Amino acid sequence: MNGDIPCPLCSHDRYRLFSARKRNRTVICRECGLYYTSPLPDSGHAESDVVQSDKYTQDQLAKEAFFRRRADRLLDDVEQLGGAGKLLDVGCAIGTELAVAGTRGWEAIGLELSKASLAVAQERGLDARGERLEDAAFPDASFDLVTLNHVLEHIPTPGPFLREIRRVLRPDGLLFIAVPNVETWWIYLKGDRYGWTFQDDHFLHFTRGTLRELLRRQGFEVLAAHTSRWIDYHEPPEERGVLFRAFDRFVERRDLGIEVFCLARNSCHT
Repeated sequence: MNGDIPCPLCSHDRYRLFSARKRNRTVICRECGLYYTSPLPDSGHAESDVVQSDKYTQDQLAKEAFFRRRADRLLDDVEQLGGAGKLLDVGCAIGTELAVAGTRGWEAIGLELSKASLAVAQERGLDARGERLEDAAFPDASFDLVTLNHVLEHIPTPGPFLREIRRVLRPDGLLFIAVPNVETWWIYLKGDRYGWTFQDDHFLHFTRGTLRELLRRQGFEVLAAHTSRWIDYHEPPEERGVLFRAFDRFVERRDLGIEVFCLARNSCHT
C-alpha cells in the first residue's frame, strides 16, 4: 500500500478514522465529509481483480429484469430533456442498458473490464469494449449521455476520470451516476459492518451531498439527486405490500435509501 492520501474531493489532509476493520482503512474528511480509502491498495492488483472476477456478472444475470426496468426509467427521464442520441455506459457489465437503449433508438457503446461480463455483452451483439475510459480515446464531444452505474465508488481518484467524461460529453450533455449511499439508514444499525457499501473494491463512499459537491467542482450542474430503496429488492414495487411501499417512500424522502441517483449536465465544457 501507499501512504495516506489527501481527500479525493477537496484535497484537504485532515481526516478522522472511520474504520480499520477490513482490508481497506476508511477515513472521513474533516473538511467536506467524504468517506474514502487511505492509504490506497496497489492499483495493479485492484484492476487485475476486476478483470478476472465474475461476481458482478452473476449478479447482473440474476437481476436482469430489474436492471432493464431501471434503464427504461432512466431513459424516460433523459429523453424528456432531448430525445435519443449517443450513449456511453462506462462499466456496462453484461450490457443490459446498451440493449435497452438500442431498442429506443440510441447509438450505445459500453466499456467493461471484467472479461466474464464483456463476453456476455459481446455474445449478445452489443458494442461493448474491453477498455478503460482513459484508453478508449473517444473524440471530444462524442456523447449525449454517459452513465456510471455503480462505477464511481471503484475509482480512487475521481478528478481525472470525471474530466475525461466531460471531454467526451457534448456541451450540455448529461451524466447519470448511481452509487451506494453511505448515509443510508442501515449505517446507523451496522456501521462499518454494512457490507453493501464497505467492500474491498470500493474506495469512495458518497452521500447525496458529497456526490453533488464532487460534480460541482468538476464542472457539472446537478439537475437532480435523490436516494432510492430502503433494502436491495428487485421486483416492481407495486408487487410489494402497502406497508413495504410506505416505508420505502418514507426512507427515500429522508435521503436514507441504499443508493444515490444523480443526473447532471456538462455545464462548462472546455
